[in-house]
Amino acid sequence: MTHALRITLLSLLFLLPGCESLGLPKADTFNERAAAALGSITTIRQTATTLLEQKRITADDGQNVLTQTDTARAGIDIARTLNKSNPQAANTKLTSAITVLTALQSYLATRSKP
Repeated sequence: MTHALRITLLSLLFLLPGCESLGLPKADTFNERAAAALGSITTIRQTATTLLEQKRITADDGQNVLTQTDTARAGIDIARTLNKSNPQAANTKLTSAITVLTALQSYLATRSKP
């Protein structure tokens, strides 16, 4: 299995509902969801790098992915800080960051197809 295919498959795992059916624990708590989101940033960046090296995305696409993951990371950090004083607002902020990351994963998955 090629490196790009492995990364793509890992990326798609974040999109699959029902992680419990795969034997993976479901991220239920705020902290678990934040940790999963942070982990997906690394996967997204690795996938984008691989796709850029394979010329499946442009340098501008790669830069856009980097910028959006930086923004999502900042949002996750803000949500984690906010969680101490306003859990509802923190949850909304975290959900927004996860939505952005899911969209990035979906886009990269379409670019991974031969």
